[in-house]
Amino acid sequence: MKSVFRAFLLLLVVLVVVLVINTVRFESKQLNVQAVPAPPLADQALEHFQQAVRIKTISFGDTIPPDSGQFFAFHRFLQSAYPRVHEDLALEKVKDYSLLYKWQGSNPSANPIVLMAHMDVVPVEPGTESIWTVDPFAGEIKNDTIWGRGTTDDKMNLIAIMEAVESLIAGGFKPLQTIYLSFGHDEEVGGTGAIAIANLLKSRNIKAAMVLDEGGIITVDKVPGMKQPVALIGTSEKGYLSLNLSLEEYGGHSSIPAPETSIDILSRAILKLRDNPFDASFSKSTSDFMDYVGPEQPFLQKMFFANRWLFESVIVGIYEGSAGGNAMVRTTIAPTIFNAGVKDNVIPTIAKATINFRLLPGDTRETVIEKVKSTLADDRIKIEPTAFGNEPSKVTPTDGLAFKAVEKAIRTSFDNTIVAPFLMVGATDSRHFSEVSDQIIKFSPMSDPIGFHGIDERISVDGYRHGIWFYEQLIRSFNE
Repeated sequence: MKSVFRAFLLLLVVLVVVLVINTVRFESKQLNVQAVPAPPLADQALEHFQQAVRIKTISFGDTIPPDSGQFFAFHRFLQSAYPRVHEDLALEKVKDYSLLYKWQGSNPSANPIVLMAHMDVVPVEPGTESIWTVDPFAGEIKNDTIWGRGTTDDKMNLIAIMEAVESLIAGGFKPLQTIYLSFGHDEEVGGTGAIAIANLLKSRNIKAAMVLDEGGIITVDKVPGMKQPVALIGTSEKGYLSLNLSLEEYGGHSSIPAPETSIDILSRAILKLRDNPFDASFSKSTSDFMDYVGPEQPFLQKMFFANRWLFESVIVGIYEGSAGGNAMVRTTIAPTIFNAGVKDNVIPTIAKATINFRLLPGDTRETVIEKVKSTLADDRIKIEPTAFGNEPSKVTPTDGLAFKAVEKAIRTSFDNTIVAPFLMVGATDSRHFSEVSDQIIKFSPMSDPIGFHGIDERISVDGYRHGIWFYEQLIRSFNE
């Protein structure tokens, strides 16, 4: 008995030693560069942002065409506000409203880079206008903050890019690599403009060294254990699939209901899907996130991240404890539409529902559909995918040129900020550029934007200032 106890004690000591050694060797991956203070924001730059917000470039939906007057007004605004850009860069209109600028580089053999943004915004929900603190399309500045629809999604990025390029041209800067500015007009409703631009670049055999689109942001007090701001660089993106579920069952008068109605059957089917979630796992981007954030954590948390071979189930449990964390470790299931019935005393014959899935890298549209079929195991329910959807994106490596360039620009532009790759759970226009570049980054240089797609959308004036500075630093870095 004593020998067994000694053996157990020895194993425990060895385990502790291994855990400690792994933790000590779990070194920081942060780039050691000095932050450079951003210059003061010019009054003109602030006015340009306000003007951009005032133009109602709204995407209402797939079946409602864009308001051409608003989008053409936005084009005219850009031409007026940025004369140097329009003198030095070639401009093409793509699919009527999207814009593609080309800033010719001095080295034709160097692969170009693509900076992306989109000019369209989501509508203000009817009936909520009075709840806003300010007019959502006034571009008002209040409490050192710029308010309005589109300030965070995505006009800050677009205007910051234009301000950066205009400033660089004014200072005599000449890029070595050709730089494309790709501004889509309908990201919020599928991204046909971005698709057309990507196809155009592909037809010209353009292979970009980097594509940068909106994505992760700089979070404050959002990453457990981290007191410093954390810049989340999206290196991959979840896939997208919506399934329409429908069935026909005997209806009739509500006074004599059948034991099981179409609503009963479809409701239970949805609950069955929710009760049988996809397995949790760490994607490459999530593993990379832990490799970058883990070394910056207090010792105990650092030990967990450094020894994932032992603590993986514990870490998964922590992720599963929040909706955002859960979305990082599995393919999610979200019922979004349910339709049945026409009158309160009529049992409907037909019931329909739409379920949205966001696919973790490793899953595919095909494997998700098969799991849904096997989980429901009910031939009465018809399962059909909607037309729109995409597979999970490939993972951009953290040791590649694109990630390193964005990492350096962040560390240079934002003082005392930790950089970490992560998995984007939402969809961006950059997903259409997979054949243009294998180095796709999703990052928006802003700190904790407020009201994204909601009421009182806004961003600080100082955040806008640093956004411009980030793009200047990023563009300059490709000349080094």
